[in-house]
Amino acid sequence: MDGKEKRRAPRAKHDSIIEILNVEGRVACEGRLIDFSQVGASFYVGVPIVMPDKFRVRLRFLDKGVFEAEARVAWTRRQKNATRYGIVFDTLKQIPFVDEIQ
Repeated sequence: MDGKEKRRAPRAKHDSIIEILNVEGRVACEGRLIDFSQVGASFYVGVPIVMPDKFRVRLRFLDKGVFEAEARVAWTRRQKNATRYGIVFDTLKQIPFVDEIQ
């Protein structure tokens, strides 16, 4: 190996929440984000979940705001107490902040 990064976009480490949304747009489960880029992310959950071919996720960052993406699973790795997932984004958009208190 030449030690060069082979990813399409650099990833940044994050310790945030990722929400997997059901078809109605409600949170079906939450995971802990490991890293994130403009093209994908990795996260883990304590109990393995069955992921559909395509799904939506919501990413919440204190410094960047909220993003939603259409995604698909690229890889899955079972570990002792968790399951890790690598996902690829088909779309990624930032959700505008709406102040609900008037």
